[in-house]
Amino acid sequence: MELGEVIRKRLPEFAVIGKEGRGLATEASSWVPELWELANRDFEELAESAKEWEVDSVHLWGLMSDAKRWLDPWQEEGRYLAGMQLPHEVTPPHDWQRWLVPAMEYLVVKTNEANLEMMTEKMFEEILPQENAELVAAIQEHYLPSFEPGEVELYFPVQML
Repeated sequence: MELGEVIRKRLPEFAVIGKEGRGLATEASSWVPELWELANRDFEELAESAKEWEVDSVHLWGLMSDAKRWLDPWQEEGRYLAGMQLPHEVTPPHDWQRWLVPAMEYLVVKTNEANLEMMTEKMFEEILPQENAELVAAIQEHYLPSFEPGEVELYFPVQML
């Protein structure tokens, strides 16, 4: 995908194992990066747990859920999981959590740190209305090893499958 490109994508249910935290939505910039630091520091431990399962590519996810309602967009307090998509059968190591994301259809946009706020606003003000779509769950972040620093795909869930 190119920066700014928007595509429609369906994903089956998938599992992500990562480091979970929660905090005030307005203070996410102070507690979410710490989760990525913990996950990055301990990914070898996760790789050890997953070594018997064939993992063909690395998909990193920043998953979000409201603290009170599972997978809803953040309200006052949010939950965040910084982790890696792995087969359902992988047992999370101690101090790691597994989230199962249900099968959904998404509008996906690739952006970068400099344009994140602008692209998110464009998705809500232009793209979602043009597609006659509304969010059915929280936006999720997807990272691939091939991305430049600061690049991310934002997954806007528009339909449960």
